[in-house]
Amino acid sequence: MVHPYISLAERKLGGLLKKECIMIFSNTILPSHDQRHHERVWHNASMLLTRLYDAGMVTDPLMAEKAIIAAFFHDTGLTMNPGPDHGTQSRQLCSLFLDNSDLSEADRLDILEAVEKHDDKDYHALSDPLSLAAIISVADDMDAFGSEGIERYYEIYSLRGIDSTKIPAMVISNAESRLRHLENTYSMFPDLKAQQRQRAETVISHFRNLIK
Repeated sequence: MVHPYISLAERKLGGLLKKECIMIFSNTILPSHDQRHHERVWHNASMLLTRLYDAGMVTDPLMAEKAIIAAFFHDTGLTMNPGPDHGTQSRQLCSLFLDNSDLSEADRLDILEAVEKHDDKDYHALSDPLSLAAIISVADDMDAFGSEGIERYYEIYSLRGIDSTKIPAMVISNAESRLRHLENTYSMFPDLKAQQRQRAETVISHFRNLIK
């Protein structure tokens, strides 16, 4: 069941954020990371947040509002910079959106930090399971798993000009890193870990077979 705080955030901002994301990607052909990816990441983030709210680990009503904003802006910087450091541009775009927000300066900074750092796969400062940064990072990682993740890896790595012969090994390393971070950060949810491990294995097995 969707938590009331999440329902409230979706009613307040869902439609506006979807339109904003569609507009930002209107001149960029990037199916693996366009507004549909951002919707899936928000779905994942809301699932994590529901668990944290229900467990009483997170109580802040505004966490859901901050999470939906961060989810819909985290990869928008790819429209300007396809590299792994695109979080800087995503932060700039999100900052413009937040200029019209009624959130406090501290809450805005929390969102901007989560947006900028979401693709730091060294996972520095992303291990606190109650932090917005960890929620968005893991929610994004979850979208790299499963059959959709295979297509996502192919598209973004090719866009970055990576030699096709090097892609399989890079994907395996990246996917394994994402999975370890998820399992370490949300070890309190064993069913989630098992579910996401299975989805990650879909990606890892696919690229292992290519190497073979």
